[in-house]
Amino acid sequence: MSNKYRDKKTGITRREILKVLGVSALSYGFLGASSKVYSKSTAHIVIVGGGIGGATAAKYLRLLNADVKITIVEPKSQYIFCPGSNEVIPGWITLEDLMVTYTTLKTHYRINVIQDKAQSINFDKKQLKLEGGDTLTYHKLIVSPGPTHHYEGIEGFNKELAEGAFPSAYSAGKQTMNLRNQILSMKKGGTIIISSPEDPYRCPPAPYERASYIATMLKDNNPTAKLLILDSKDDFIFSNNYLVYWEKHFGYGKADSMIEWVSKKKGGNVVKLDASIRAVITSNGDIHKGDVINIIPPEKAASFALQNNLAEGDWCPVDFFDFSSLLHDDVYVVGDSIEGDPMPKTGYIASNQARVVVQAINDELHGREVGSPFIINDCVAMAGQDYGMALAETFRYAGKGKKLGERYHILGAEKNKGKQIVRQQVAENWQRTFRKDVFE
Repeated sequence: MSNKYRDKKTGITRREILKVLGVSALSYGFLGASSKVYSKSTAHIVIVGGGIGGATAAKYLRLLNADVKITIVEPKSQYIFCPGSNEVIPGWITLEDLMVTYTTLKTHYRINVIQDKAQSINFDKKQLKLEGGDTLTYHKLIVSPGPTHHYEGIEGFNKELAEGAFPSAYSAGKQTMNLRNQILSMKKGGTIIISSPEDPYRCPPAPYERASYIATMLKDNNPTAKLLILDSKDDFIFSNNYLVYWEKHFGYGKADSMIEWVSKKKGGNVVKLDASIRAVITSNGDIHKGDVINIIPPEKAASFALQNNLAEGDWCPVDFFDFSSLLHDDVYVVGDSIEGDPMPKTGYIASNQARVVVQAINDELHGREVGSPFIINDCVAMAGQDYGMALAETFRYAGKGKKLGERYHILGAEKNKGKQIVRQQVAENWQRTFRKDVFE
């Protein structure tokens, strides 16, 4: 056989690969979708949302099953990763570095991506209506629309203000660049205010990572400026690392510190924005004026989930065994919209929830018993380009109606400079690898 048919790295042929892998190479999507996906009788899995949870569900379902038809409904032609987006603010990376498209999912994995917005669900007919007028019939529906940034949860605040003079920048995009530009153009000795919301919200360490990056900017470009963090919580994730880093680099805890963190019990809970005087007001009546005000709003389930009766209160209840909706049959919800306590709302968690769902769906399609899930969360963050941190969590299924069993470990503050940099590089490379895992 001609060498042109041999794998350049291993030296074996395509036929030999299939001989080693057996029929599983075809049935499990090693070479993409089979011709059965075009049959009217094949199962159709429809996914609402092309973010981390939705894209992971589509890709890994195809890897498990070459025969199923998969459709993603996503209004945007490209996705901007939120993990890592804080690095755009000091200019360490660009938004373009975080942008991915659906080309590989469409061409390599044979996933149908419809650029439209999901509008409503007919649960009896198992149909999804799109804003453009089309209707999709599904066998199983996976809903992964992300969260709603509840701007109105802060009195005087709204989406229009967030897209203008008071950027939240908690979904990577124009607001991120707006926040960066405001910081760069702030007067010398000015004040930046970051308001961090109460739990739960997307990416728990992100407000403090952001604060650390901004303080680094100020130290280089505006060293007499101040950064005030007003918190709706009394503690935050990785505080055992951030506070040590801030003390060393920004004088945290001293009278002339560049960074000040105010906990909820000490008056940090922001309840109102007075845009006319560029000030925030806390629950105890304190007024704080800022030249740059970055309110990270509270969150709740996506409007699509709320409007389609997938939520009870602010979040969507699910069975942690397979993340199926507790309110409707053959519907699964993953990611930031679910009531997932004790799981945090992170991209990595969403991707692992998606894997649980597709394994359960694939097992059901093949008449196999669905196994109990085991979910892992690897969370990384950075305090700067010279300091990284990480935690590891596991979640075990504890029975129907029960919360998941949780175990976790957070690395303590690292004093060795070499190890600090290694942790930073691990965090940075983890983010790059994660982006590739979901979309390539």
